[in-house]
Amino acid sequence: MLDAEEGWPTYDAGLEFQGLAMNAMSATPVGEYIAEIPVALNLIWGALTDEMDAPGRGSPAQDEAAVRHMKQAAAEWLVVVDLPEGRAGHLDRWVYDECGYERKASSSS
Repeated sequence: MLDAEEGWPTYDAGLEFQGLAMNAMSATPVGEYIAEIPVALNLIWGALTDEMDAPGRGSPAQDEAAVRHMKQAAAEWLVVVDLPEGRAGHLDRWVYDECGYERKASSSS
């Protein structure tokens, strides 16, 4: 990802990374909960690649911003991938704050 050329090569690397997350999700035995890390990575990289290929996207400025966002996510992931606490914080921030998914309402209210 970080070594991919700007533009569509970065997008292709993002799709490949999302595919790895999807493969990990599909390897979950039937009836078991899917691990949170591959689910979060699938959500993150789906949203990040959508920044380039979703309807209404695709201007040169939007593509450049999307590539920067993907490279930022990849660089930050490499820092925390082996640190459980850092990894959890990274995934939470990227799923909800960076990619804009809605947090579930607390069930205690």
